[in-house]
Amino acid sequence: MTDPTPPEDLPPAVAESLQQLDGHDLREAIVYAQELLRALHEPHPTVEPQLGEEIVRVDERDGYLEVHKRHRHADGSLGGRYIYHVTSEPHPDGTTHHHWTLIGREEPDR
Repeated sequence: MTDPTPPEDLPPAVAESLQQLDGHDLREAIVYAQELLRALHEPHPTVEPQLGEEIVRVDERDGYLEVHKRHRHADGSLGGRYIYHVTSEPHPDGTTHHHWTLIGREEPDR
């Protein structure tokens, strides 16, 4: 496999430093870079329900929101509760978009 080409705008010193890292340290550098990106932008986006949704609960976590929401069925009844992790992601054009990751169905309290 050939070595990947670094992006044009990446400073050469950064590219050279990254190329020297082993797999573990490179993964740690990725985690650190993601944390730096989150620190540059609003860490907790404001979420609003879409048509047919009900936001049940929003919990602030480190770097993301944990959102519990329900969707309405076609007959108007509410379905089960689902958990999402929501982050703000900066785009190259300068805008910020929400990224929703489905974690799974919320288990009912026992």
